[in-house]
Amino acid sequence: MASWLPRTQVPGQQVSVTHTTTPLLPGASALLDLPGLGRLGHFLAVSTDAPGWVSFYSSGAAREADGSRPITQDPAPGSGVLLDLVTTAAAQTITAPPGGTYFSTETGAAAPLLRALVRNTGTAQAAIAVTVTAVVLAP
Repeated sequence: MASWLPRTQVPGQQVSVTHTTTPLLPGASALLDLPGLGRLGHFLAVSTDAPGWVSFYSSGAAREADGSRPITQDPAPGSGVLLDLVTTAAAQTITAPPGGTYFSTETGAAAPLLRALVRNTGTAQAAIAVTVTAVVLAP
């Protein structure tokens, strides 16, 4: 008779990483590279300190290809967009949806970086601080 061994999982490390854009005029955007989140993990929450549209990508190439997409258009399946969210007030935190997994498809010196594009959707110039809270599964 075969013996059954229960599967054990070791919880990942929860981290919070904050990066701030340069001052952005309304409608302007900035690229953010977020080190410290590993190459694989789960989003728990994302917060901004000013209204903004924040998109996360699996690679720099995916970010570049998606940069001109309007806010009213959903990203295409397989485009490398991992999470796309809009905050409408200052100091707003959005809890990530279930299954909010991120990963980096990049290798070499650029890895592991979580790539983001931040757009100022407010009515005033702002340097937008983006904080990502996540569970890192693979460093």
